[in-house]
Amino acid sequence: MINEKYDISEMKEKIEGFPDQIMTSWEKGLSLRKEREPANLVVTGMGGSAIAGDLLNDLLFQDIEIPIIVNRGYELPLFVNEQTLLLVSSYSGNTEETIQSFQDGLKRKATIVVFTSNGEIERIAENERLQVIKLPEGYPPRSALGFSFFSMLGLIKKFFEISMGNKDIENLILNLTKLRNKLARSPNEITELAEKVEEHIPLIHITRRLKSVALRWQTQLNENSKTFAHINVIPEANHNEIVGLEFPREMIKKMQLIFLRTENYENEQVAKRFPIAEDILRGSLGGITTIKAEGDNKLEDMFSLIYKGDFLSFYLSSLLGVDPTPVKRIDLLKKRLKN
Repeated sequence: MINEKYDISEMKEKIEGFPDQIMTSWEKGLSLRKEREPANLVVTGMGGSAIAGDLLNDLLFQDIEIPIIVNRGYELPLFVNEQTLLLVSSYSGNTEETIQSFQDGLKRKATIVVFTSNGEIERIAENERLQVIKLPEGYPPRSALGFSFFSMLGLIKKFFEISMGNKDIENLILNLTKLRNKLARSPNEITELAEKVEEHIPLIHITRRLKSVALRWQTQLNENSKTFAHINVIPEANHNEIVGLEFPREMIKKMQLIFLRTENYENEQVAKRFPIAEDILRGSLGGITTIKAEGDNKLEDMFSLIYKGDFLSFYLSSLLGVDPTPVKRIDLLKKRLKN
């Protein structure tokens, strides 16, 4: 039974507030000054501060002519130079990997824009007189996705001729507000999915064109629900993993396969693969559930699925009796690294 008493730090309130992060962040991105035309775009960050880069890469796959690379780690790729637009993303401003890659970008004379709420990264940016998008304080990084993603999207709109504009942002907010009203009340398709996943390992499949959304589902289940999850993409999973979902049989029976479906990202052949794979795998797994995007375009499809995944992570944490906000093992690891 779902019991919200475990949500001591009010994660559900932050999830419900996601649509309210969008417009102001988009406008902040549009307000930045355009500098020299870049040859490539790199987003450097970790965890909840990096996922915006993955989402941008999928959203703009056929809408932008330069490569978008997401860098998770201490070092930047060799190609980064004065022709690179480097987006430094660290919500806390104190992520050690991002600080080091930021300093590397400064040495290579990249055009740098910083997205942070505070910390050492903000201090360095101010000393270097860089453009900074100041994110509101008081959020876990994973709950600040609307602030980081839409300010980055606004910035990209300023630099490049992408198809999205103010009307698309307004329509997305309306779409997510309607979806919030549905998902915030129990029961719904996501509370029902949480009950299926409670005693199973979630296995998430999605079209390759939208892998970033599956990654968001995975990391939200990891951090909010303290639950292991595995992801794969179609068609690649049809060339290997579909065979592996046989042994060990007792373990495979403990898996709940979740298909994330989206008309705006699936081509005709990819769309055919989901029902065929479901038919082949039905007897092997603990269950198979399809969750569909609710949108009229790529932006709405992307964020309707993200929103459903965020709510799933919250409802599952309630079923498991854990506060979704604390990430004690991450805190412990960071403490030991410092010592």
